[in-house]
Amino acid sequence: MTEGTVKLMEENKKYTLADAAGIVYLDKTNARFFKEGDFIGAFLKDENGEECEHRRVWLHRSFPLDMPFEYISVQNKDQEELGLIRRVSDFEEKEAELLKAELERKYYTPEIKKILTLKETRGFSFWKIISDVGELTFTVQDTSKSIAKVSGDRAFVFDICGNRYEIKSLSALDKNSYRKLELYL
Repeated sequence: MTEGTVKLMEENKKYTLADAAGIVYLDKTNARFFKEGDFIGAFLKDENGEECEHRRVWLHRSFPLDMPFEYISVQNKDQEELGLIRRVSDFEEKEAELLKAELERKYYTPEIKKILTLKETRGFSFWKIISDVGELTFTVQDTSKSIAKVSGDRAFVFDICGNRYEIKSLSALDKNSYRKLELYL
């Protein structure tokens, strides 16, 4: 092997998948988040250590059902990814709480505690439930396809408006609620 080949191999060892994909991981060493009014902004350091202010950023969960506070994409107004937060917990407590609050606001998901009524007509089902925020009603199209079972006992229901409702434990539902739902699982 030539000296140039060895040098190239050594350089390639340091090359990671994140480098190949152009992923910039954000943590407390290169990112600071702030709230201004109703919006989240950020100061992000570039590869030269220069800090750039972004008055408004959007947070998007990469794995919203299984890892709600990991792999969070931070994007600008043009939907260009500025970086990826590996774990919200990597930030100081105040910033982590700010990020969690923004994600919870964006991905608001009431928890279904009890199903009062579930009636189906012409491909639509009409739900009346008791949730952690009170009594709610919503409509679901193609019910079986609008229920996603996650990790065995957990499920999500998606209504026609794109809202999500979570059932943290199917086995914890009362017998009548489960009976109304089991046909669609």
